[in-house]
Amino acid sequence: MTVAAVLTLGVAAAAQIPPELSPLLAAAADYIEGYERQTGAVVSLETYYQNVQRGGQRTTQLLKSDVLVLSVGDSGWLGFRDVFEVNGRAVRDHDERLYKLFLKPPADALTQARNILAESARYNIGQVTRNINIPTMALTYLKREYQHRSRFNDKGVETIDGIRTRVVEFNERALPRVITTSDGAPAVGRFWIDPEQGRIVRTELTLSGLVYLVITVTYAPQARLDGLWLPVSMREMYKRAGELTEGRATYSEFRRFNVDVNTIIK
Repeated sequence: MTVAAVLTLGVAAAAQIPPELSPLLAAAADYIEGYERQTGAVVSLETYYQNVQRGGQRTTQLLKSDVLVLSVGDSGWLGFRDVFEVNGRAVRDHDERLYKLFLKPPADALTQARNILAESARYNIGQVTRNINIPTMALTYLKREYQHRSRFNDKGVETIDGIRTRVVEFNERALPRVITTSDGAPAVGRFWIDPEQGRIVRTELTLSGLVYLVITVTYAPQARLDGLWLPVSMREMYKRAGELTEGRATYSEFRRFNVDVNTIIK
């Protein structure tokens, strides 16, 4: 079964934002807009451990990749995972292909980007085919132009690493879904938001259908990038037809550069 992001605004739905959450969600939308401007494009080193259990069998895999996450405006977030090492063995030269692809794009840059996506997807293990396992995926539901697609609820206050956050739950209501599955399951999840600045400290994204999945991402400030808060860890879990797939990824060695997204995505 395929779990895929189809980032589209889709059919308009009535806003379902409680009045008490309206200022917080507006602040979060402002934060994400600023985050997109500040980030431009960030490349990080991803160390990604995958584990699949089915019956009495267990399969594990360790991937190392360059990961580039781009904000593409109304279309949400696009992630490129360029795997260069599998289980300690090089699968290509670690030659910074992502830099060359986007800083000095050849005429067929988009074709090359698609090839990188296809290459990295084939290293995923487990029966669930997926392209949503990029750390910023959940932020799509908080973007200003997407908030009308969900119902939001206040789930109280929680302190994370000394930061007092408001926990906000969302339930996707609009069609088509942002994430497509064969059964059309809606996304639900939670955001841990710093009410002082609207910044996102943690996200949780869940689908409950033929595939049950949970993806949790934690953010932290990066001194090398002027204190910009970026994903530092991602935990994921998929259950389908008696198979359990788990993933744990960490992100480090952040590098930022500017690209013209309109040149890449036409």
